[in-house]
Amino acid sequence: MEKLIKLIELIRLPLLVVPAALGTCGVYLSVNNPDLTSLILGAIIPSLAWAGGLVFNDYFDIESDKLAHPHRPIASGIISTQESLIYGSAFYILCLYLSSLVSIYCLAVSLVVIIFKTIYPYLSYIKREGILRNLCFGIAVGFCILVGSTIGNNISTLAIVVTIIGILIYTSDNIIGRFPDIEVDKKMGVRTLPMQIGLKAASVIAFLLTVFAAFGTMSLWLWGLHLSYLPTAFIAVMSLILLSLALLADPERFRTDSSIVFLRYMGQLLLCMSLIIGVTGGV
Repeated sequence: MEKLIKLIELIRLPLLVVPAALGTCGVYLSVNNPDLTSLILGAIIPSLAWAGGLVFNDYFDIESDKLAHPHRPIASGIISTQESLIYGSAFYILCLYLSSLVSIYCLAVSLVVIIFKTIYPYLSYIKREGILRNLCFGIAVGFCILVGSTIGNNISTLAIVVTIIGILIYTSDNIIGRFPDIEVDKKMGVRTLPMQIGLKAASVIAFLLTVFAAFGTMSLWLWGLHLSYLPTAFIAVMSLILLSLALLADPERFRTDSSIVFLRYMGQLLLCMSLIIGVTGGV
């Protein structure tokens, strides 16, 4: 029973809300009135890719987790490295199987998500950090939107623009998310972007990425999104910008306070809702 609980813990169920929401959003961006099957697949396929990636994240991070998170399933030894490889691969295989049933395009985009979600922790494992790793994370998350669009069988220009916005937002998030792990990263010899250029400079980059994403979001009506999305989108992007400004004002604070990542996730989910409002409001 303990092992079963740890296997469930390994995929961090609350974190699967993000890929599920983005995939669902992608379905709506491709089809104004999607059927239930498309919405379910839009939520499940990216979530399976993400679940597998989370397992491989802990597989590659086992040494740093022994220092910072010794209670985690693999670091604690309750789940062996061999079991984690099989477990993570099972999620990937199921993701690719379901996406292959949808279309070759869904399979291809799902494979991109899997590749970048696996490269992301591997770069840390081989001590290759910096902006490249942050960007890998952003691409892995952003492409969950395109997975949903392929399920709707329509990769529109709007969906591509929203994917780019997603990449900017989640690259920024990943930069911020490295702040609390600086001490452990130092011990492991891993050079994250905040360590390479300093907390202040990293905060500036995270802020600029958020601002670019905000401008892109508020311009989506130019790509055909109904204007009804604007009020909710404005609240969402302002929350992201204000949080980034808080980081910019006092980056040292967020070395020990990771609440900003959670609060940004709330803003991002609100942003997804605004896009769905824009699509359905234009029907």
